[in-house]
Amino acid sequence: MTTLQVFLDALEKQHIMYSEQPYDVERQVYQINILTEDALLDTHTLYLLTSHRLSKSLRQMLEDSAEPVMVIDLAGHRSLPFAAIFLTDSPDPAKVHKILNKTLSFETSIEADITSMYSLMLQGRGLDALTDYAEQILGYPVSILDTSYAIVAVSSGMRKLSFGLDDSSDGLFLSVEEIQSLRRLQIEEKIYTLTEAFFIDTEDHPDTNWIFSAIRINHVMSGYVAVCLPSSSSATARELRLTTALSKICSVEMQKHDFFSEQTGLQYETFLTDLLDGRFGNLQRINSRLKLLNRTLGSYYCLALFGRRSPSGSDFFNKQQLSRLRNLFHGSMSIVYQDILVLFIHQERPIQLTDEFTTPIVEFASRNSLRVSFSQPFADLVKTHVFFKQAYKTLKLCEQAPGELFVGYSMNALPYVLFSNTDNTALEAGIHYHLYQLQDYDATYHTEFVDTLRVYLEQDRNMAKAASALHIHRSTFFYRIKKIEELLDISITDSHLLFLYELSFKMWNYLLHI
Repeated sequence: MTTLQVFLDALEKQHIMYSEQPYDVERQVYQINILTEDALLDTHTLYLLTSHRLSKSLRQMLEDSAEPVMVIDLAGHRSLPFAAIFLTDSPDPAKVHKILNKTLSFETSIEADITSMYSLMLQGRGLDALTDYAEQILGYPVSILDTSYAIVAVSSGMRKLSFGLDDSSDGLFLSVEEIQSLRRLQIEEKIYTLTEAFFIDTEDHPDTNWIFSAIRINHVMSGYVAVCLPSSSSATARELRLTTALSKICSVEMQKHDFFSEQTGLQYETFLTDLLDGRFGNLQRINSRLKLLNRTLGSYYCLALFGRRSPSGSDFFNKQQLSRLRNLFHGSMSIVYQDILVLFIHQERPIQLTDEFTTPIVEFASRNSLRVSFSQPFADLVKTHVFFKQAYKTLKLCEQAPGELFVGYSMNALPYVLFSNTDNTALEAGIHYHLYQLQDYDATYHTEFVDTLRVYLEQDRNMAKAASALHIHRSTFFYRIKKIEELLDISITDSHLLFLYELSFKMWNYLLHI
Protein backbone atom coordinates (compact mmCIF):
# COMPACT_ATOMS: atom_id res chain seq x y z
CA MET A 1 0.00 0.00 0.00
CA THR A 2 0.98 3.66 -0.41
CA THR A 3 2.60 5.44 2.53
CA LEU A 4 2.18 9.03 3.68
CA GLN A 5 5.76 9.72 2.58
CA VAL A 6 4.81 9.09 -1.06
CA PHE A 7 2.17 11.83 -0.92
CA LEU A 8 4.49 14.28 0.81
CA ASP A 9 7.11 13.63 -1.86
CA ALA A 10 4.49 14.22 -4.57
CA LEU A 11 3.69 17.63 -3.06
CA GLU A 12 7.38 18.54 -2.83
CA LYS A 13 7.85 17.71 -6.51
CA GLN A 14 5.22 20.37 -7.22
CA HIS A 15 7.09 22.80 -4.91
CA ILE A 16 4.46 22.59 -2.18
CA MET A 17 6.41 22.38 1.08
CA TYR A 18 5.40 21.65 4.66
CA SER A 19 6.78 23.12 7.88
CA GLU A 20 5.60 20.43 10.28
CA GLN A 21 4.84 16.72 9.90
CA PRO A 22 3.72 14.99 13.15
CA TYR A 23 2.85 11.54 11.75
CA ASP A 24 4.71 8.35 11.01
CA VAL A 25 5.56 8.73 7.31
CA GLU A 26 5.27 4.95 6.85
CA ARG A 27 1.56 4.99 7.69
CA GLN A 28 -0.59 3.51 4.94
CA VAL A 29 -2.96 5.84 3.07
CA TYR A 30 -5.96 4.21 1.40
CA GLN A 31 -7.90 7.30 0.29
CA ILE A 32 -7.98 11.13 0.16
CA ASN A 33 -10.98 13.04 1.56
CA ILE A 34 -12.01 16.56 2.46
CA LEU A 35 -12.48 16.91 6.23
CA THR A 36 -16.15 17.83 6.81
CA GLU A 37 -18.46 18.02 9.80
CA ASP A 38 -20.12 14.69 9.00
CA ALA A 39 -16.89 12.79 8.19
CA LEU A 40 -16.52 9.29 9.59
CA LEU A 41 -12.92 9.46 10.75
CA ASP A 42 -10.54 6.76 9.52
CA THR A 43 -6.87 6.48 10.46
CA HIS A 44 -5.86 5.39 6.93
CA THR A 45 -7.47 8.35 5.17
CA LEU A 46 -5.52 11.52 4.46
CA TYR A 47 -7.86 14.43 5.15
CA LEU A 48 -7.64 17.94 3.70
CA LEU A 49 -8.84 20.66 6.07
CA THR A 50 -10.22 23.47 3.89
CA SER A 51 -12.73 25.05 6.29
CA HIS A 52 -11.70 28.02 8.42
CA ARG A 53 -14.08 26.94 11.17
CA LEU A 54 -14.47 23.58 12.90
CA SER A 55 -17.43 22.49 15.01
CA LYS A 56 -16.74 21.64 18.63
CA SER A 57 -17.86 18.07 18.07
CA LEU A 58 -15.46 17.47 15.14
CA ARG A 59 -12.63 19.18 16.99
CA GLN A 60 -13.29 16.94 20.01
CA MET A 61 -13.42 13.80 17.84
CA LEU A 62 -10.03 14.67 16.33
CA GLU A 63 -8.54 15.32 19.75
CA ASP A 64 -9.92 12.08 21.20
CA SER A 65 -8.86 9.77 18.35
CA ALA A 66 -6.78 6.86 19.71
CA GLU A 67 -4.42 7.11 16.71
CA PRO A 68 -3.96 10.60 15.27
CA VAL A 69 -6.03 11.18 12.14
CA MET A 70 -3.87 12.42 9.23
CA VAL A 71 -4.82 15.99 8.39
CA ILE A 72 -3.26 18.53 6.02
CA ASP A 73 -4.22 22.07 6.99
CA LEU A 74 -5.12 24.06 3.85
CA ALA A 75 -7.15 26.71 5.70
CA GLY A 76 -4.16 28.40 7.26
CA HIS A 77 -5.04 27.72 10.89
CA ARG A 78 -1.35 27.35 11.80
CA SER A 79 -2.36 26.32 15.31
CA LEU A 80 -4.69 23.45 16.06
CA PRO A 81 -5.39 21.43 19.22
CA PHE A 82 -4.68 18.21 17.32
CA ALA A 83 -1.86 16.92 15.09
CA ALA A 84 -1.80 18.33 11.55
CA ILE A 85 0.53 18.90 8.62
CA PHE A 86 1.05 22.62 8.05
CA LEU A 87 2.07 23.83 4.58
CA THR A 88 4.55 26.68 4.35
CA ASP A 89 2.62 28.55 1.66
CA SER A 90 -1.11 28.77 0.99
CA PRO A 91 -1.58 26.58 -2.09
CA ASP A 92 -4.85 26.23 -3.95
CA PRO A 93 -6.81 23.43 -2.17
CA ALA A 94 -8.11 22.16 -5.51
CA LYS A 95 -4.55 21.83 -6.79
CA VAL A 96 -3.42 19.92 -3.69
CA HIS A 97 -6.46 17.65 -3.90
CA LYS A 98 -5.73 16.91 -7.55
CA ILE A 99 -2.06 16.12 -6.90
CA LEU A 100 -2.85 13.75 -4.04
CA ASN A 101 -5.62 11.93 -5.88
CA LYS A 102 -3.51 11.58 -8.99
CA THR A 103 -0.73 10.11 -6.84
CA LEU A 104 -3.16 7.71 -5.17
CA SER A 105 -4.54 6.57 -8.52
CA PHE A 106 -1.03 6.05 -9.89
CA GLU A 107 0.14 4.08 -6.86
CA THR A 108 -3.01 1.96 -6.76
CA SER A 109 -2.56 1.02 -10.41
CA ILE A 110 1.11 0.17 -9.87
CA GLU A 111 0.35 -1.97 -6.83
CA ALA A 112 -2.38 -3.87 -8.68
CA ASP A 113 0.07 -4.78 -11.46
CA ILE A 114 2.79 -5.77 -8.99
CA THR A 115 0.31 -7.89 -7.03
CA SER A 116 -0.67 -9.65 -10.26
CA MET A 117 2.98 -10.46 -11.02
CA TYR A 118 3.50 -11.84 -7.52
CA SER A 119 0.34 -13.90 -7.95
CA LEU A 120 1.72 -15.45 -11.14
CA MET A 121 4.90 -16.36 -9.29
CA LEU A 122 2.99 -17.91 -6.37
CA GLN A 123 0.92 -19.96 -8.83
CA GLY A 124 4.16 -21.53 -10.05
CA ARG A 125 3.73 -20.28 -13.62
CA GLY A 126 7.47 -19.69 -13.99
CA LEU A 127 9.61 -16.94 -15.50
CA ASP A 128 8.30 -17.40 -19.06
CA ALA A 129 4.74 -16.62 -17.99
CA LEU A 130 6.04 -13.75 -15.87
CA THR A 131 7.86 -12.12 -18.81
CA ASP A 132 4.81 -12.45 -21.05
CA TYR A 133 2.62 -10.81 -18.40
CA ALA A 134 5.22 -8.08 -17.86
CA GLU A 135 5.16 -7.38 -21.61
CA GLN A 136 1.38 -7.14 -21.42
CA ILE A 137 1.32 -4.54 -18.63
CA LEU A 138 4.36 -2.60 -19.85
CA GLY A 139 3.47 -2.75 -23.51
CA TYR A 140 7.07 -3.58 -24.47
CA PRO A 141 9.14 -6.79 -24.97
CA VAL A 142 10.90 -8.12 -21.87
CA SER A 143 13.88 -10.44 -21.34
CA ILE A 144 15.59 -11.88 -18.26
CA LEU A 145 19.31 -12.71 -18.39
CA ASP A 146 21.78 -14.12 -15.90
CA THR A 147 25.29 -12.77 -15.29
CA SER A 148 26.70 -14.98 -18.06
CA TYR A 149 24.36 -13.19 -20.51
CA ALA A 150 22.44 -16.41 -20.99
CA ILE A 151 18.76 -15.82 -21.71
CA VAL A 152 16.76 -17.16 -18.77
CA ALA A 153 13.35 -16.11 -20.15
CA VAL A 154 11.99 -13.86 -22.90
CA SER A 155 8.53 -12.57 -23.69
CA SER A 156 6.80 -13.36 -26.98
CA GLY A 157 7.58 -9.91 -28.38
CA MET A 158 11.28 -10.15 -27.54
CA ARG A 159 11.58 -13.39 -29.52
CA LYS A 160 10.49 -11.50 -32.63
CA LEU A 161 13.35 -8.98 -32.48
CA SER A 162 15.85 -9.52 -35.26
CA PHE A 163 18.99 -8.64 -33.33
CA GLY A 164 20.85 -9.18 -30.08
CA LEU A 165 20.50 -12.93 -29.49
CA ASP A 166 22.72 -15.88 -30.41
CA ASP A 167 21.14 -19.33 -30.48
CA SER A 168 23.61 -22.18 -29.99
CA SER A 169 23.64 -25.76 -28.78
CA ASP A 170 24.71 -24.34 -25.41
CA GLY A 171 21.53 -22.25 -25.15
CA LEU A 172 20.30 -18.77 -26.02
CA PHE A 173 22.76 -15.96 -25.25
CA LEU A 174 23.10 -12.25 -25.73
CA SER A 175 25.30 -11.72 -28.78
CA VAL A 176 28.95 -10.77 -28.40
CA GLU A 177 28.26 -7.43 -30.11
CA GLU A 178 25.55 -6.60 -27.58
CA ILE A 179 27.81 -7.54 -24.64
CA GLN A 180 30.58 -5.32 -26.03
CA SER A 181 28.07 -2.49 -26.41
CA LEU A 182 26.91 -2.87 -22.79
CA ARG A 183 30.49 -2.61 -21.58
CA ARG A 184 31.65 0.14 -23.92
CA LEU A 185 28.70 2.37 -23.05
CA GLN A 186 29.19 1.55 -19.33
CA ILE A 187 25.65 0.18 -19.14
CA GLU A 188 26.91 -3.01 -17.51
CA GLU A 189 28.53 -0.95 -14.75
CA LYS A 190 25.25 0.88 -14.10
CA ILE A 191 23.36 -2.42 -13.92
CA TYR A 192 25.78 -3.64 -11.26
CA THR A 193 25.73 -0.35 -9.34
CA LEU A 194 22.13 0.91 -9.33
CA THR A 195 19.41 -0.59 -7.15
CA GLU A 196 16.49 0.72 -9.23
CA ALA A 197 15.57 0.38 -12.89
CA PHE A 198 17.07 2.98 -15.22
CA PHE A 199 16.43 4.19 -18.77
CA ILE A 200 19.07 4.43 -21.48
CA ASP A 201 19.00 5.84 -25.01
CA THR A 202 21.79 3.85 -26.68
CA GLU A 203 23.70 5.17 -29.65
CA ASP A 204 24.28 1.60 -30.87
CA HIS A 205 20.55 1.07 -31.47
CA PRO A 206 18.98 4.12 -33.11
CA ASP A 207 15.65 2.28 -33.41
CA THR A 208 15.32 1.24 -29.76
CA ASN A 209 15.70 2.50 -26.20
CA TRP A 210 16.06 0.32 -23.09
CA ILE A 211 15.18 -0.07 -19.43
CA PHE A 212 17.53 -2.20 -17.30
CA SER A 213 17.16 -3.41 -13.73
CA ALA A 214 19.50 -5.68 -11.75
CA ILE A 215 18.31 -8.94 -10.21
CA ARG A 216 20.00 -9.45 -6.86
CA ILE A 217 20.01 -12.45 -4.54
CA ASN A 218 21.27 -11.74 -1.03
CA HIS A 219 22.51 -8.37 -2.33
CA VAL A 220 24.58 -10.16 -4.98
CA MET A 221 24.15 -9.33 -8.66
CA SER A 222 22.67 -12.47 -10.24
CA GLY A 223 21.18 -11.23 -13.51
CA TYR A 224 19.09 -8.43 -14.94
CA VAL A 225 15.81 -7.51 -16.62
CA ALA A 226 15.90 -5.72 -20.00
CA VAL A 227 12.86 -3.99 -21.51
CA CYS A 228 12.98 -2.85 -25.16
CA LEU A 229 11.26 0.45 -26.07
CA PRO A 230 10.93 2.12 -29.47
CA SER A 231 13.33 5.01 -30.05
CA SER A 232 10.42 7.46 -29.91
CA SER A 233 9.59 6.50 -26.31
CA SER A 234 11.20 7.43 -23.00
CA ALA A 235 10.62 5.45 -19.82
CA THR A 236 7.80 6.69 -17.62
CA ALA A 237 7.84 6.54 -13.83
CA ARG A 238 5.31 3.70 -14.03
CA GLU A 239 7.49 1.63 -16.37
CA LEU A 240 10.57 2.14 -14.21
CA ARG A 241 8.67 1.15 -11.07
CA LEU A 242 7.21 -1.96 -12.67
CA THR A 243 10.59 -3.04 -14.05
CA THR A 244 12.19 -2.63 -10.63
CA ALA A 245 9.38 -4.71 -9.11
CA LEU A 246 9.77 -7.35 -11.83
CA SER A 247 13.49 -7.73 -11.04
CA LYS A 248 12.68 -8.28 -7.35
CA ILE A 249 10.03 -10.89 -8.21
CA CYS A 250 12.55 -12.64 -10.49
CA SER A 251 14.96 -12.77 -7.55
CA VAL A 252 12.35 -14.54 -5.41
CA GLU A 253 11.49 -16.95 -8.23
CA MET A 254 15.14 -17.83 -8.83
CA GLN A 255 15.72 -18.50 -5.13
CA LYS A 256 12.55 -20.59 -4.96
CA HIS A 257 13.99 -22.95 -7.56
CA ASP A 258 17.50 -22.91 -6.01
CA PHE A 259 18.72 -21.19 -9.17
CA PHE A 260 21.97 -20.07 -7.57
CA SER A 261 24.05 -22.19 -5.22
CA GLU A 262 27.61 -22.64 -4.06
CA GLN A 263 27.29 -26.42 -4.33
CA THR A 264 26.80 -28.49 -7.47
CA GLY A 265 25.06 -31.28 -5.59
CA LEU A 266 26.75 -33.84 -7.85
CA GLN A 267 27.95 -37.25 -6.65
CA TYR A 268 31.57 -36.65 -7.59
CA GLU A 269 31.82 -33.42 -5.59
CA THR A 270 33.47 -35.01 -2.53
CA PHE A 271 35.78 -37.09 -4.73
CA LEU A 272 37.00 -34.08 -6.68
CA THR A 273 37.44 -32.08 -3.47
CA ASP A 274 39.62 -34.88 -2.05
CA LEU A 275 41.58 -34.96 -5.30
CA LEU A 276 42.26 -31.22 -5.14
CA ASP A 277 43.15 -31.49 -1.44
CA GLY A 278 45.74 -34.17 -2.19
CA ARG A 279 44.11 -36.79 0.06
CA PHE A 280 44.83 -39.73 -2.25
CA GLY A 281 48.21 -41.35 -1.70
CA ASN A 282 48.10 -43.67 -4.70
CA LEU A 283 46.27 -44.35 -7.95
CA GLN A 284 44.64 -47.51 -6.58
CA ARG A 285 42.61 -45.51 -4.05
CA ILE A 286 41.56 -43.08 -6.78
CA ASN A 287 40.41 -45.91 -9.05
CA SER A 288 38.44 -47.49 -6.20
CA ARG A 289 36.54 -44.24 -5.64
CA LEU A 290 35.89 -43.85 -9.38
CA LYS A 291 34.49 -47.38 -9.50
CA LEU A 292 32.05 -46.50 -6.71
CA LEU A 293 31.00 -43.44 -8.70
CA ASN A 294 30.67 -45.53 -11.86
CA ARG A 295 33.05 -43.15 -13.65
CA THR A 296 35.96 -43.71 -16.01
CA LEU A 297 38.59 -41.06 -16.64
CA GLY A 298 40.89 -40.55 -19.60
CA SER A 299 44.68 -40.66 -19.29
CA TYR A 300 45.43 -36.93 -19.62
CA TYR A 301 44.18 -34.04 -17.47
CA CYS A 302 44.02 -30.28 -17.16
CA LEU A 303 42.45 -27.85 -14.67
CA ALA A 304 40.77 -24.54 -15.49
CA LEU A 305 40.16 -22.25 -12.50
CA PHE A 306 37.72 -19.33 -12.54
CA GLY A 307 37.65 -16.36 -10.16
CA ARG A 308 35.36 -13.33 -10.03
CA ARG A 309 36.52 -10.10 -11.67
CA SER A 310 33.10 -8.40 -11.75
CA PRO A 311 31.80 -5.69 -9.35
CA SER A 312 29.45 -8.18 -7.70
CA GLY A 313 32.18 -9.84 -5.65
CA SER A 314 29.92 -12.88 -5.52
CA ASP A 315 30.81 -16.28 -4.08
CA PHE A 316 27.64 -17.74 -5.65
CA PHE A 317 27.70 -19.62 -8.92
CA ASN A 318 24.77 -20.32 -11.16
CA LYS A 319 23.93 -24.02 -11.48
CA GLN A 320 23.01 -23.47 -15.10
CA GLN A 321 26.43 -21.92 -15.69
CA LEU A 322 28.12 -24.93 -14.08
CA SER A 323 26.13 -27.22 -16.35
CA ARG A 324 27.07 -25.24 -19.47
CA LEU A 325 30.71 -25.31 -18.45
CA ARG A 326 30.74 -29.11 -18.02
CA ASN A 327 29.10 -29.50 -21.41
CA LEU A 328 32.11 -27.88 -23.10
CA PHE A 329 34.12 -31.09 -22.52
CA HIS A 330 32.59 -34.55 -22.44
CA GLY A 331 32.77 -36.13 -18.98
CA SER A 332 34.38 -33.11 -17.30
CA MET A 333 33.62 -32.21 -13.67
CA SER A 334 33.07 -28.80 -12.09
CA ILE A 335 32.78 -27.74 -8.46
CA VAL A 336 33.08 -24.65 -6.32
CA TYR A 337 36.24 -25.05 -4.25
CA GLN A 338 37.91 -22.43 -2.04
CA ASP A 339 35.55 -19.75 -3.40
CA ILE A 340 36.57 -20.38 -7.00
CA LEU A 341 35.09 -22.49 -9.77
CA VAL A 342 37.19 -25.48 -10.83
CA LEU A 343 36.76 -27.37 -14.10
CA PHE A 344 38.50 -30.77 -14.23
CA ILE A 345 39.04 -31.88 -17.85
CA HIS A 346 40.17 -35.34 -18.94
CA GLN A 347 40.60 -37.07 -22.29
CA GLU A 348 42.31 -40.08 -23.83
CA ARG A 349 44.75 -38.19 -26.02
CA PRO A 350 47.43 -35.75 -24.76
CA ILE A 351 46.02 -32.28 -24.05
CA GLN A 352 47.44 -29.37 -26.04
CA LEU A 353 46.51 -25.87 -24.89
CA THR A 354 45.76 -24.71 -28.42
CA ASP A 355 43.22 -22.03 -29.35
CA GLU A 356 40.80 -24.78 -30.34
CA PHE A 357 41.00 -26.24 -26.82
CA THR A 358 41.03 -23.02 -24.77
CA THR A 359 38.68 -20.74 -26.75
CA PRO A 360 35.39 -22.19 -25.39
CA ILE A 361 36.70 -21.81 -21.82
CA VAL A 362 37.98 -18.27 -22.41
CA GLU A 363 34.65 -17.27 -23.97
CA PHE A 364 32.81 -18.72 -20.97
CA ALA A 365 35.04 -16.70 -18.62
CA SER A 366 34.54 -13.49 -20.59
CA ARG A 367 30.77 -13.96 -20.76
CA ASN A 368 30.60 -14.48 -17.00
CA SER A 369 33.07 -11.69 -16.06
CA LEU A 370 35.48 -14.26 -14.65
CA ARG A 371 39.24 -14.61 -14.62
CA VAL A 372 40.52 -17.99 -15.76
CA SER A 373 43.84 -19.80 -15.37
CA PHE A 374 44.97 -23.09 -16.87
CA SER A 375 47.21 -25.59 -15.16
CA GLN A 376 49.83 -27.32 -17.24
CA PRO A 377 48.41 -30.54 -18.73
CA PHE A 378 49.42 -33.58 -16.66
CA ALA A 379 49.09 -37.37 -16.65
CA ASP A 380 49.51 -38.28 -12.96
CA LEU A 381 46.15 -38.06 -11.15
CA VAL A 382 47.83 -38.36 -7.75
CA LYS A 383 49.52 -35.01 -8.38
CA THR A 384 46.27 -33.18 -9.22
CA HIS A 385 46.60 -31.07 -6.06
CA VAL A 386 50.05 -29.89 -7.19
CA PHE A 387 48.71 -28.65 -10.50
CA PHE A 388 45.73 -27.08 -8.72
CA LYS A 389 48.15 -25.03 -6.59
CA GLN A 390 50.02 -24.07 -9.75
CA ALA A 391 46.86 -22.86 -11.49
CA TYR A 392 45.61 -21.16 -8.31
CA LYS A 393 48.84 -19.17 -8.06
CA THR A 394 48.51 -18.23 -11.73
CA LEU A 395 44.95 -17.02 -11.09
CA LYS A 396 46.18 -14.79 -8.26
CA LEU A 397 48.96 -13.43 -10.47
CA CYS A 398 46.28 -12.47 -13.03
CA GLU A 399 44.69 -10.31 -10.34
CA GLN A 400 48.02 -8.56 -9.68
CA ALA A 401 48.95 -8.11 -13.32
CA PRO A 402 48.74 -4.61 -14.82
CA GLY A 403 45.82 -3.90 -17.12
CA GLU A 404 42.86 -6.22 -17.62
CA LEU A 405 44.62 -9.60 -17.77
CA PHE A 406 41.95 -12.24 -17.21
CA VAL A 407 43.49 -15.35 -18.83
CA GLY A 408 46.62 -16.99 -17.41
CA TYR A 409 48.60 -20.07 -18.50
CA SER A 410 50.65 -21.74 -15.81
CA MET A 411 53.49 -22.65 -18.17
CA ASN A 412 53.92 -18.95 -19.00
CA ALA A 413 53.49 -17.90 -15.40
CA LEU A 414 56.07 -20.37 -14.05
CA PRO A 415 58.83 -17.75 -13.54
CA TYR A 416 56.38 -15.48 -11.69
CA VAL A 417 55.17 -18.38 -9.52
CA LEU A 418 58.81 -19.01 -8.56
CA PHE A 419 59.34 -15.29 -7.94
CA SER A 420 56.30 -15.13 -5.65
CA ASN A 421 57.93 -17.79 -3.44
CA THR A 422 61.18 -15.83 -3.22
CA ASP A 423 62.13 -12.89 -1.03
CA ASN A 424 61.75 -9.65 -3.01
CA THR A 425 65.10 -8.33 -1.81
CA ALA A 426 66.80 -11.46 -3.14
CA LEU A 427 64.99 -11.01 -6.46
CA GLU A 428 66.14 -7.43 -6.76
CA ALA A 429 69.70 -8.51 -6.02
CA GLY A 430 69.39 -11.22 -8.67
CA ILE A 431 68.75 -8.76 -11.52
CA HIS A 432 71.83 -8.69 -13.74
CA TYR A 433 73.98 -5.64 -13.01
CA HIS A 434 74.28 -4.87 -16.73
CA LEU A 435 70.65 -3.68 -16.74
CA TYR A 436 71.36 -1.24 -13.95
CA GLN A 437 74.40 0.04 -15.87
CA LEU A 438 72.28 0.64 -18.97
CA GLN A 439 69.59 2.29 -16.86
CA ASP A 440 72.14 4.74 -15.41
CA TYR A 441 73.55 5.46 -18.87
CA ASP A 442 70.03 6.14 -20.24
CA ALA A 443 69.32 8.54 -17.38
CA THR A 444 72.58 10.45 -17.95
CA TYR A 445 72.65 10.61 -21.75
CA HIS A 446 68.90 10.33 -22.56
CA THR A 447 69.36 7.16 -24.56
CA GLU A 448 66.97 4.21 -24.77
CA PHE A 449 69.28 1.24 -24.45
CA VAL A 450 67.30 -0.61 -21.74
CA ASP A 451 64.13 -0.49 -23.81
CA THR A 452 66.05 -1.50 -26.95
CA LEU A 453 67.49 -4.59 -25.24
CA ARG A 454 64.12 -5.52 -23.70
CA VAL A 455 62.25 -5.32 -27.02
CA TYR A 456 65.00 -7.28 -28.79
CA LEU A 457 64.52 -10.14 -26.31
CA GLU A 458 60.71 -9.90 -26.50
CA GLN A 459 60.89 -10.21 -30.29
CA ASP A 460 62.68 -13.56 -30.09
CA ARG A 461 66.07 -11.90 -30.68
CA ASN A 462 65.01 -10.86 -34.16
CA MET A 463 66.56 -7.47 -34.99
CA ALA A 464 64.19 -6.65 -37.86
CA LYS A 465 61.11 -7.29 -35.71
CA ALA A 466 62.61 -5.37 -32.80
CA ALA A 467 63.33 -2.31 -34.99
CA SER A 468 59.75 -2.40 -36.27
CA ALA A 469 58.34 -2.72 -32.73
CA LEU A 470 60.42 0.28 -31.60
CA HIS A 471 59.37 2.27 -34.70
CA ILE A 472 62.96 3.02 -35.63
CA HIS A 473 65.06 2.35 -38.75
CA ARG A 474 67.12 -0.85 -38.83
CA SER A 475 70.35 1.11 -39.00
CA THR A 476 69.35 3.00 -35.84
CA PHE A 477 68.62 -0.29 -34.09
CA PHE A 478 71.96 -1.81 -35.19
CA TYR A 479 73.74 1.32 -33.92
CA ARG A 480 72.08 0.97 -30.50
CA ILE A 481 72.97 -2.73 -30.24
CA LYS A 482 76.58 -1.96 -31.18
CA LYS A 483 76.73 0.71 -28.46
CA ILE A 484 75.26 -1.72 -25.89
CA GLU A 485 77.95 -4.29 -26.79
CA GLU A 486 80.67 -1.67 -26.37
CA LEU A 487 79.31 -0.31 -23.07
CA LEU A 488 78.91 -3.74 -21.47
CA ASP A 489 81.87 -5.41 -23.26
CA ILE A 490 79.68 -8.29 -24.44
CA SER A 491 78.54 -10.02 -27.60
CA ILE A 492 74.83 -9.88 -28.42
CA THR A 493 75.14 -13.48 -29.65
CA ASP A 494 76.02 -14.80 -26.15
CA SER A 495 72.94 -16.99 -25.53
CA HIS A 496 73.74 -17.66 -21.86
CA LEU A 497 74.02 -13.93 -21.15
CA LEU A 498 70.80 -13.19 -23.06
CA PHE A 499 68.97 -15.81 -20.98
CA LEU A 500 70.12 -14.04 -17.82
CA TYR A 501 68.94 -10.72 -19.26
CA GLU A 502 65.52 -12.23 -20.09
CA LEU A 503 65.20 -13.62 -16.57
CA SER A 504 66.28 -10.27 -15.13
CA PHE A 505 63.66 -8.39 -17.13
CA LYS A 506 60.99 -10.80 -15.85
CA MET A 507 62.10 -10.20 -12.25
CA TRP A 508 62.21 -6.47 -12.89
CA ASN A 509 58.68 -6.48 -14.31
CA TYR A 510 57.39 -8.65 -11.45
CA LEU A 511 58.81 -6.32 -8.80
CA LEU A 512 57.31 -3.29 -10.55
CA HIS A 513 53.76 -4.65 -10.34
CA ILE A 514 53.48 -6.45 -7.01
